[in-house]
Amino acid sequence: MMKWTENLWVRLHSLGFVMFVAVLLGGVTLVFLPQLQRRHALQQELRRLDEKIAVEENRERRLQAEIDALKSDPVYVERVARQKLNLVRPNETIFRFSPRPDR
Repeated sequence: MMKWTENLWVRLHSLGFVMFVAVLLGGVTLVFLPQLQRRHALQQELRRLDEKIAVEENRERRLQAEIDALKSDPVYVERVARQKLNLVRPNETIFRFSPRPDR
């Protein structure tokens, strides 16, 4: 009879230890879960900002190339003056055609 009760007592101790560990892990999870969620949100924000930085760096390279062309390439300067400023050379006639109205 003593063996059966000792065996039961050992099992109850094991069950108690397992329950203690489960409660401890649950508590740790509840304490750190908001921090883990915040970390995840910050990582997503970091990825979004890295993508935005890459886009802006690309834009900066294009604008710098345009600045360099405006400083050193007279053909490019003339093309920009014609397209954006609607400038023409002296004695030059420009014909502009409007789109045909739909019937």
